[in-house]
Amino acid sequence: MEPQAVPVQVQELQPGTFEESSDFIGSLEAQQRIDLRPEVAGRVTQILISSGSAVAAGQPVVQLSADQTQSEVAASQSAAQAAGFGRDAAQAQVQAAQAQVARTQADVELALVEYRRAERLVEAGALSRQDLDNAQNQLTVAQAAQRQAEDNVRAAQAQLQQALSAFDQAQAQVNVSQADLGFKQVVAPVGGIVGDISLRVGDVVNAGDTLGTITQNSELFLRIQVPTSRASQLRLGTPVELLSADTGEALSTGRLSFISPEVDGAGQSILVKARFPNEAGSLRDGQFVRARLIWSTTATLLVPTVAVTRIAGQSFVFVVADAPQKNGQTRRVASQRLVQLGELQRGNYQVIDGLQPGDKLIVTNILQLQNGSPVAPEAQTSAASPL
Repeated sequence: MEPQAVPVQVQELQPGTFEESSDFIGSLEAQQRIDLRPEVAGRVTQILISSGSAVAAGQPVVQLSADQTQSEVAASQSAAQAAGFGRDAAQAQVQAAQAQVARTQADVELALVEYRRAERLVEAGALSRQDLDNAQNQLTVAQAAQRQAEDNVRAAQAQLQQALSAFDQAQAQVNVSQADLGFKQVVAPVGGIVGDISLRVGDVVNAGDTLGTITQNSELFLRIQVPTSRASQLRLGTPVELLSADTGEALSTGRLSFISPEVDGAGQSILVKARFPNEAGSLRDGQFVRARLIWSTTATLLVPTVAVTRIAGQSFVFVVADAPQKNGQTRRVASQRLVQLGELQRGNYQVIDGLQPGDKLIVTNILQLQNGSPVAPEAQTSAASPL
C-alpha cells in the first residue's frame, strides 16, 4: 500500500523586500512645551481648567485676585480725567490769547491809520503838533498791547504743552494699570494639553512661578543617538519605524528630519531626529521607545523560520514537487532542498541560493516529512515580505 499523504500548508515564493536596519532606544519630545507663569504676584481665586484638558491659545487658565489692581486702575483713570480737564483748560487759554492778539493787531492797524492821517493834516496846517503827538502815543500804546498779547499766547502755549505732557503720562499710567489687571488672568500662550496643575484656590503665587505646563503633542520628535560608525549612512529622509514594546511590530513610520552636525564626544554618537504624527495621543513627551532605522532595502526571496530545518549545520526546506508514478500519473511529494540563507528579518530568512520564485514552500508538518513523502496541500498563499 502506498503511504498516506501528509496534509501540509504551502506558500508560493514571490520576491519580497529585505531591509538592512538597526534598532535603537530613543526618547520622544513634544513639538512645543510651555511653562505657565504669571506676570504678577497674586492670590489664586479661580482655576479655570483641569489637569489633562485640552486648551486653545489665549484661553484663560488661572484667575488671580484683582481687587488692589482694580483700585489702581480707577485711581489712574481719575488722574487721567483730571489731566484731560487741565489740557482742555489750557487749550481754551491759548485760544483766548490768540483772540486777544487778533484784537490788539486790529487796534495797532487803526492807530497807524490815525497817525498817518494826523501827520498829513499837520503838514497841511489843519491840525496842531499836539494832535500828532497824541496819535503817536495811541499807536505806541496799541503796539505795546499787541506785544503783551503775543507774550500771553506764548505763555498759554507753554502751559498747554505741560498739560498735554501731564495727560500723556496719566494715560500711560492707565495703560500700565490696565495691563497689570490683565496680567491677573493667566492665559494659555499656545494650544495643547495641560499638564499637572497642583494649585489650589487661595494659594499665593509670585511672578515667574511655574503653575503648570502646556504640551503640544499632535506631533512628536524622536531623538536617537546613532554611533559614528553609521555616519556615512545617515541621510535626511531615512525611514524610521516606532516599534511595539510587546510585539516588536511597527506602530508608525517617520523619516529623519534632523542630523546634528556635531558628535557627542563622550558617547561618540550623532543625534538625529524623526517626526511622527500623534493624532491618537498614545505617545507622550519624554517617553522612551524602541525605534528601527532602515538603512536600505533589497528585493529578494524570504522564507519563514518555521519552514527551515537544520541538519549537520546545513539548512533545508521542503517544496512541493510532482513525482511520476508507475501508472503514468504524477503525485505531489515533498522535495527536500539545500538552501543558503542570509540574515533574519522579522521571522524570515533572506534566501541567497537554493530556491526560485514560484516554488511552493511547505510551512507546516515539517517534522513528519522526508524527501519524497507524499503530501496533500491544504492551502496556498504567496510568501513575500511587505514593503
